[in-house]
Amino acid sequence: MNPGCAPNAAHPSSTRRVWAAARLLVSGLLAALVLSAPSFALALEPPVVPALDLTAAFLPPDPLPAAEAWAILDADTGQLLAGEHVDSRRPVASTIKVLTALTVVERAQTATEVTVGDEVLAVGGASLDLEPGDVWTIEELVTALIVRSGNDVAEVLAVQVAGDAERFVALMEDDARSLGLTDVRLTSASGLDDDQQLSARDLATIARAALDDDRLRPMLGLREVDLPGVGRVETRNELLLIDPTATGVKTGFTTAAGPSLIASARRGERELVVVLLGAEEDPARFTEARRLLDHAQTTTRRELLAAELELVVAGGAVRDVLAETDVTLPAAAEVELELVLPDRPRPQPGFAQLRLDGERHGELALTRVQDAPAALEPGSAAIGRAIADGVYAALRAATVDQSLR
Repeated sequence: MNPGCAPNAAHPSSTRRVWAAARLLVSGLLAALVLSAPSFALALEPPVVPALDLTAAFLPPDPLPAAEAWAILDADTGQLLAGEHVDSRRPVASTIKVLTALTVVERAQTATEVTVGDEVLAVGGASLDLEPGDVWTIEELVTALIVRSGNDVAEVLAVQVAGDAERFVALMEDDARSLGLTDVRLTSASGLDDDQQLSARDLATIARAALDDDRLRPMLGLREVDLPGVGRVETRNELLLIDPTATGVKTGFTTAAGPSLIASARRGERELVVVLLGAEEDPARFTEARRLLDHAQTTTRRELLAAELELVVAGGAVRDVLAETDVTLPAAAEVELELVLPDRPRPQPGFAQLRLDGERHGELALTRVQDAPAALEPGSAAIGRAIADGVYAALRAATVDQSLR
């Protein structure tokens, strides 16, 4: 397999449709397979990801990134495309502020005015130099959190939303669990301490939810912004300044975490996410992120997969479907779906096998959407059904291993 080739030049990043069909029609028996359109997840709900692990099929970047952990994700399908140590939990510094921002906008109106309190006193690290008595809106604070990574801003937001920092962290943990992240360790809204423990995959999932949030998306991609009492400032995310396709997301740095970055870009009709943890000194994290985004764009493509299987036997029909699924695949791979037919109609739905360049890479389960055939009367009708089922079993040997294109 050679997935390193670029997608179709006329449509370098568009989602393609693969059609496959097969028909068996003997004594009232029919089988058909059809493919169609995608589905997407909503923010702060467990993300919908195709039930296929295709990471072994993708061409890795050469050379591999100089980072302690990294990941490339397709934000639209939710699939992990490549990575190293993607599930290793480690300090992540200010990249955690993406989850902080999600927790805030889920619980506070962005137009609400906030009066800064004593929580900003003695906050270390990156700061907007907020002082007790300053008045900002939630929207201005969240913008400053993302664009300038203010640790004092994180403390103000935590107190405003939850009453104190500890209760706010508990809310962050709730939101992490709602995204399917069940084994994270959170200790602060700012990430300034190094006790936070998340993985590159965790951060990619959080970034995907943030990019899907209409309130946060405009803030994630800001290249510069006017802030109250501060003036016009540029983002700390230099990828936004060097790559016109970049859409976000967040930088981070502590001594333990090292230079870290969640980066996203929209390439054509696709949005891709890169996470780098423990990268080399700047500007390496930004140039590496751009290289990985380029790599993912040119070595992958999208396919729309769905299926419908209707078995008509004497006395009725059963109908199974594969829910519409948007899948990211290697750009040069030849895609086939193999419809697996049972020996005879059975109560549980079947499945379709995905093949890339002739190799099996997983199964896609069908869902029963129409009940089994209606009960038949004893006697000749039952005999007729038995004959039809017998024909079905006899045909299976000639059809089960045929790939459907």
